[in-house]
Amino acid sequence: MIGENVRIAAIDDENTVLDSFKMILEIKNYDVNLFESATEFLKNFKKGTYDIIFLDLLLKKDPPPYNDTKTRDGGVKILVKIKEIDPDVEVIIVTGFATEKTHSNAISYGAMDYLSKPFVMEDIYDLINRAIRKRRDKKSRKKKGGSIGSVH
Repeated sequence: MIGENVRIAAIDDENTVLDSFKMILEIKNYDVNLFESATEFLKNFKKGTYDIIFLDLLLKKDPPPYNDTKTRDGGVKILVKIKEIDPDVEVIIVTGFATEKTHSNAISYGAMDYLSKPFVMEDIYDLINRAIRKRRDKKSRKKKGGSIGSVH
């Protein structure tokens, strides 16, 4: 399962966090792209570009509404935009400001999970493995479901 041509994006305004993602993900040979802002990420994001996205909840380098320091949920607005473009991509919210409200909000808008900073390598790998399994399950259900045909 290592590498498997899994395409991953990490979006965070802290270079140290991006450096950590790069180091952790490249150990397993994942195809990883790093972005310091959602604006930069969204410029070229299309359906099928990534399998998994790690998205910071609070991105200070973005303009409103993606940078909302009052509610600290600008990442949820980005999550909604990402899911509009590609509903099948697995998004994991990453934050140093974890609250029950932001957690439930992120999940209700389609995040696969929620990761608190500081994080450890094993948590990242566990989340990636879960995301890969979830994507495979979705694909196999679509193949099995297929077309029912016309009903008379």
